[in-house]
Amino acid sequence: MALDNQQGYTDIKQKTTLSQKYRKVKKDIKDLEKKTGNNFETWAGGVETKFGKYGTQKLKSAENYLNYQKKNLKTQFDELLDIKFLSAESGDTKSMKYLKKTFSAALIELKPKLEKILAELMVKTLGCDQDSSFPANTSVYVKVKSVDLLNLLKEDPTSLVGQVCYESTPIIYQNNPFSMNKELRNRIQNINIPYSAPAFGNGNYLGSSGQDLFDITYVDNYVDALGQTIVGDFFKVDFFPRSSNTNKISEFLEDYFKTIDIIDYKHLYANLVQNLTGSLSIEKGDGDTVNGDFTKIMIIMKRIFGLCFDENQEIDVSGISKLSQSDNIDDSFFEFDEIDLKFIDLVNSNIKIKVVEFEECQNVKLNVDSNSLLTAVNNLTYFPGQNNNNSLNDASEELTETMKNSFFPFQINFDETFLKEYPRALVMTILSPKTLLPLIALGKSLGQDLYDDIQSFVDFAKKFKTFFVGFVSKVGAEFVKIIFNLIKKDILSLSQVILTDINDEIRKKKEVLVLALIAIAVKLVSDFRNCKNVIDELLSILNLVKKNLEKKKKPLPYALVKSSQVLEGFSKTRAVINVIEQFDKLGLPTDPMPDGSPNLMLAAVDAIIGGIDKEETQNGQVQIACDPLSLTPIGTTVPQVMFGKKL
Repeated sequence: MALDNQQGYTDIKQKTTLSQKYRKVKKDIKDLEKKTGNNFETWAGGVETKFGKYGTQKLKSAENYLNYQKKNLKTQFDELLDIKFLSAESGDTKSMKYLKKTFSAALIELKPKLEKILAELMVKTLGCDQDSSFPANTSVYVKVKSVDLLNLLKEDPTSLVGQVCYESTPIIYQNNPFSMNKELRNRIQNINIPYSAPAFGNGNYLGSSGQDLFDITYVDNYVDALGQTIVGDFFKVDFFPRSSNTNKISEFLEDYFKTIDIIDYKHLYANLVQNLTGSLSIEKGDGDTVNGDFTKIMIIMKRIFGLCFDENQEIDVSGISKLSQSDNIDDSFFEFDEIDLKFIDLVNSNIKIKVVEFEECQNVKLNVDSNSLLTAVNNLTYFPGQNNNNSLNDASEELTETMKNSFFPFQINFDETFLKEYPRALVMTILSPKTLLPLIALGKSLGQDLYDDIQSFVDFAKKFKTFFVGFVSKVGAEFVKIIFNLIKKDILSLSQVILTDINDEIRKKKEVLVLALIAIAVKLVSDFRNCKNVIDELLSILNLVKKNLEKKKKPLPYALVKSSQVLEGFSKTRAVINVIEQFDKLGLPTDPMPDGSPNLMLAAVDAIIGGIDKEETQNGQVQIACDPLSLTPIGTTVPQVMFGKKL
C-alpha cells in the first residue's frame, strides 16, 4: 500500500514505464536478431499549461504549504491520463483517438445519470430531504444574473456565439426536449408577457408528466413584501400545485429535467474551444471582469478535481454520497494567490489582443481566428437520436483537425488538450440558465434570499458550495471511472505479457536443467569405472565439507530459510527491468535513440544477463552442508552434503 496518493501515482507510473521500456527493449532485440541473426512524458494539455511558467510555478512565500497543496496538486484525472498514455499499447495517437471516442460515447450514457445527480444535489443544497415540499400558488423573483452566470442570455441566438451556445433546435412549445435557454432569452425580449400568453406557450410550462410546473415572465421591477419597489432584471416565476398535492421538491425537479436537454453538444464543443483558445470571450468582446471570473472558475474546478474523497472505498459517482470534503472547504479554497492573479491577468491580456500561448510553442503568442473556430463548431453535424456515438466522435475528430490547421505550422497536440478539458467543458455546458433556474427559484420560494447577491460564477460557487463541489467532483469521478477501467485493462494486458515471458523463461530453464543434469548423470555413471576419479571426487567433497564446517557462520533462522521455498527463482526479465530502473535513477538513457533506433546499451544489458543466466542454468551448482539430522540408537547421523540447482 502506498504511503500517500502522490507516491502511489509515482509508483504506478514508474512500474508501468519500466514495463513498457522492457517490452520495447525486447522488441528491439528481436529486430536486431533478425537483422544480424524515470523519464515520464510531460502532460501538455489543459488551460493552465497553455501559459507555461504561470501554469506550474509554485508560490515562494510564507503561504501555508498544506493549503497551497490542497489547491494546486495535480488532479486524479490528470494523473490517470498520464498513466493511461504510459500504459497504452499502440502509441499515444491511437490511444488518444480511442479515448476521445470513449468520452463521446460516455456522454450519451451519462446524461440521465447527471440529471439524477443534479436533482439529488439540489434537494440536498436547499436543506431538504426527498419528501420536502415547496409552497405552491406562490410567486418569486429571480435575478437574471443569478442564473445567467456567463451572460449567455445577452447574446442573440442568431449571432455566431448564439448559434453555438444556445440549443440547436427551434422553440416548439409543449415539445420535449424544450429549448429553454432560447425561451428565457425570448422572455427577456418580451417584457411583462408571461410564457403562458396565447402568443407564446399558450399555457403554463408543463413537466414531462403533463402537470403544470410554473409560469415565467421577465420584469424590470417588482414591489417586495415591505412595499418597496425593487428595480433590476428579474424572472417572475409562478409555482403551481401538483396533482398529488404534496408538491415535493424532488418530484418537481425530476419532472422538469426530463423536459430539457442538459447537454447541448455544440455548446460543449464551443466550451472546449473557449477553454483552449478563449474564442467565445474574444468573439463576445468580454471585459476583464467577465474573463477573470471565467478563468477563476476554471481554476476552482481544477482544485475540486484534485480533492480525494477517501472515506469511500470505491469511486463514488452517485448523487447522494457524503460530501464531507466540501464541508471541510472554507472561503480560502476560493481565493487566489499572486501566481493565480498573474495567470488571470495574462489570460485577460491575451484575449484583448486576440492571441493564445502554448507551452510547446515556447509561449509564442499565436493569433486566434475566433470567427473561423466557432464557425467550425457551428458547422459540426450531429443528429440527436441517430447513431449518436459515431456522430459525436466524428464531430470531435473534425474539430480537432480544424484547430490543428488553425495554428499551422505550429504542431500543437489538441488531442491531449481536448481530453484534459472535457470534464470542465461539460460542467460549464450543463450549468447554463435553464439548469440553474429551478435551484434558485425553489430556494427563493423557501425564503432563501441570499442568492440575490450572486454577481459572478465564483459567487455562485461559494454560496452553493455543497452543490458546486458535489456536482463538479461527481462529473470528474465519472471520467476518472472511464480512465480507471481503461488503465486496468491496459495494465492487465501489460502484466500478462511480462508474466508470459517469466513463465516461459522458467519452463525453458527447467528444460535446460533437466538436459544438463541428465548429461551430468550419464557422465558420472561412465566415470564410475575410473576408481581414481571417484576417490578424488569424494575427497574433494569431504575437504569442501570440512572447510565449510570450519568456517561455518551463524545460520539464518529456520523459519526464514524455510519460507524461501515459495520464491520463483531468478528471472532474466525481472533482472533486465531492475537494470532499467537503476539506469533511470542514474540518469542514463533508457529510451530509444532520438532517430528511433534501438537503445544498444539496453540490448547489451539483456544479452549480458541472458548469457550469465544461461551459464548459471547449464552449469551452476548449489552445495549445501547439512548438520547431523537426527539421533539414532548408535549415535548421530553423519553430516551430509546436499546438491541442487539455483533456479
